[in-house]
Amino acid sequence: MKLVRRRVPAVRTASAAVVVVLAVVLLRRALAGIDPGATLHAVAETGRWAPVALVPFAVMTALDANGMRILLGTLGRPVPLGRLLPIRIAAEALHMTAPAGFVVADSATAALLDARCGVPLGEGAVLAVARKWLVMRAHGTYITLGALCGSSMLAGVSVRLLGNRSLAWAVGASALAPFGLSVVFGTQFHGKASLERLYCALGKVPWPSIRAWAQRSRGSAARVDGHLSRIGAARSATWLATASFLGAWLFEAAETCLLVRLVGGPLDFGFAIAVEVGISLVRSVANVAPAGLGVQDAGYALLLQAMGLPGQTSAAFVLVKRGKEIVWICAGYVLLAIMRRPSAAPMASGTEPMSARLVRRAA
Repeated sequence: MKLVRRRVPAVRTASAAVVVVLAVVLLRRALAGIDPGATLHAVAETGRWAPVALVPFAVMTALDANGMRILLGTLGRPVPLGRLLPIRIAAEALHMTAPAGFVVADSATAALLDARCGVPLGEGAVLAVARKWLVMRAHGTYITLGALCGSSMLAGVSVRLLGNRSLAWAVGASALAPFGLSVVFGTQFHGKASLERLYCALGKVPWPSIRAWAQRSRGSAARVDGHLSRIGAARSATWLATASFLGAWLFEAAETCLLVRLVGGPLDFGFAIAVEVGISLVRSVANVAPAGLGVQDAGYALLLQAMGLPGQTSAAFVLVKRGKEIVWICAGYVLLAIMRRPSAAPMASGTEPMSARLVRRAA
């Protein structure tokens, strides 16, 4: 078992390395022939407006945190938005810098909610599942809207790159993936006590150690089922949270619209949302690489040029976007370092709470 545990991170790291190397090759081809001086001039043209590039991410993260706040409210945990926002920024920094970072980010979020907001780890885990359920629902809606708004642009790009209109159809069809995942996650919120039934079944197996473990865990399984049922029964709250998550996705397109304009491109939201839903296919491939490193950059460079932007403008967009991410990653790690400090006096026994250990390991 220990050997398997050691191999999993190694395989994940190797996979990320292969994806990044391939992406660097693709990125070099996408940026071949582009004048570095013209690219840096386009970046410099952002001038005093450069800090504005940081604003959309703050709004996106606030909307995401607001969706979490609504879901926590259904569990009887009224956590203020001001306490959730630093946790979301820190978790997003982990998400963007670790291979398959969503696992690390979810663990750190649950630990920080326990340590800083008094939300037990079990409820934090339920929140992570509920958030995925509704984020996938919002993501599918976002892709559908983007495919409809940008269908003509995506069709034109597809004809230029592939000689047919398949890209527009592929992007639209890709909405089925998040919608399908949302349905799968949603089955856990129907109030059917599925976890308790599972542990009850495990209590009947012929192995004494498993039966004993299942008996000890039935109480916690029943509590988790209760939390899932409460969230599922709060229909209006889940739709409000979905709307908040959808707003976060739409601000991702607004961010692209702003960045394109800052580097000299058109201020066109339809153009931006077409770019973002088109790049969503690339992000799904690049999930093993931190922040889609290389793959996402090559995708943006190729797609923006295919949609009519000059090469230096496309390259400047990639540089400004990565610069913006670096700023927020640094801010996230600063917040994480601050939140790792004990919020109360050390326990008399000198033991460290589990949530604090999880946060320390995640960082």
